[in-house]
Amino acid sequence: MEMYLKRLGRDVWRFVEEGPHVLVLAPVQANGAQERLGGAQSALNRPTNNDLDKMEKDATAFYEISCGIAPDNFDIIINCKYAKEIWDVLKNLYQGSEQAQDKKLTTTLKEFTNFKALPGESLDDSFKRFNLIITKLSNAGIIRRNHETNLKFLNGLGRHWTIVEMIVQGDRKIHTLSLFKLYGELQAQESTVLKDYVDMGGPLAWMAQTPQFKTP
Repeated sequence: MEMYLKRLGRDVWRFVEEGPHVLVLAPVQANGAQERLGGAQSALNRPTNNDLDKMEKDATAFYEISCGIAPDNFDIIINCKYAKEIWDVLKNLYQGSEQAQDKKLTTTLKEFTNFKALPGESLDDSFKRFNLIITKLSNAGIIRRNHETNLKFLNGLGRHWTIVEMIVQGDRKIHTLSLFKLYGELQAQESTVLKDYVDMGGPLAWMAQTPQFKTP
């Protein structure tokens, strides 16, 4: 919604964040003739072109947000008069309280720390699940470095990816590749890794035949 409203006009989104334009109409001082005729009530200044422009943008934001509300939720914004009021109601509805947001963030951080591929889970499914965690962290303002993100993903894939992990770290690709590019490189290796893993007889046999796991 934010990007959409910004495309409608440079200041349209500002009225959603900051609130409506408050129109201030100062009274025009009565002239001498009016005073002599009995002190007629002072007139008010008319809105300026700048006032009208801001009011139009505020109305545009209000209309566009209103049109995007699902019919089932329309009753909750029916008494809102400004775009910011609607936005505040929607944030409380969908984001929850500050305490609830903190709880969600804590849960997401734990998901990142404890990420592991599930038994029988494909590389594609593992990547989608991990990328969702990264997206939730990013939305909360937490940005991980490429090295940290890539290493966490690789470590979470399982021991049969250890050789690939060593190769990636050996040429320092893990520091420069984006998560999506790393995933692309892993996809190219997936069939070979799984075949070698199965051919070696499963996890215990694979570890015994892999140099770094051999018993001296």
